[in-house]
Amino acid sequence: MLTYIRNTCLLLTLLCLSPILQADDNPRLRIDVPFVELHSGPSAGYPVVSVIEKNEMVSVLLKRTSWLKVKDKRGVEGWFHEDDLLGLSQNGQAISATQITAQDVINRQFEAGVMYGDLEGANFYNLFAGYAFTPVFSAELSAGKALGSISDSDVFEVMLFSHPIPDLIVVPYIGVGAGVIKTEPHSVLADTESRSSTLMSAAAGVKYHLARNFILRAEYKLSLALTDRDENEEIQTWKIGFSVFF
Repeated sequence: MLTYIRNTCLLLTLLCLSPILQADDNPRLRIDVPFVELHSGPSAGYPVVSVIEKNEMVSVLLKRTSWLKVKDKRGVEGWFHEDDLLGLSQNGQAISATQITAQDVINRQFEAGVMYGDLEGANFYNLFAGYAFTPVFSAELSAGKALGSISDSDVFEVMLFSHPIPDLIVVPYIGVGAGVIKTEPHSVLADTESRSSTLMSAAAGVKYHLARNFILRAEYKLSLALTDRDENEEIQTWKIGFSVFF
């Protein structure tokens, strides 16, 4: 009698737990290439921990930039590059690597890059790094160097940007910010001296996803330099460059 009660309780417990054990919200992929190597981390520099053979099903656990973390039928977890996605299928349908990459662009958090352009006739070189709070709003720190025939300038700014339609192929954006410009004249005459001014800026530009985690970017910025003289100065900057996101 006690054995019957114990077995009945065990059966009821298993029946209650079975929906939980069977639940799996992770997408499953079937390998359609001869094999895929799993690395211990999201880089080719990590050692290979397992090999997944053709027709084996895996569960996708995480995606980080161009790398997927999966779990095979033996419970082994590892990473492989998205280039292998061309050999995968989900419920018999091919998966496009560009679709996943496009979603990564929208959901990116960190971005850094270089730009080159023109600042009032001077060659302008710019480095920047930004953080996206949401797909629409982001903040950015930038440092630039303008090399002119009469003077050189250092520009440091903090900008806030809005990408009102982040899912377009070519994404427009606008921004506002503030900073400082330090100008150093080339002349050594007594009436020339270095000066520093506060900048108030407004910018507009476009971004285009080139490939992988590279973004092409073009921007126009109008700045107002608040000087000690009677009139403030308007400064126009045109620049183009690229960035990487991660």
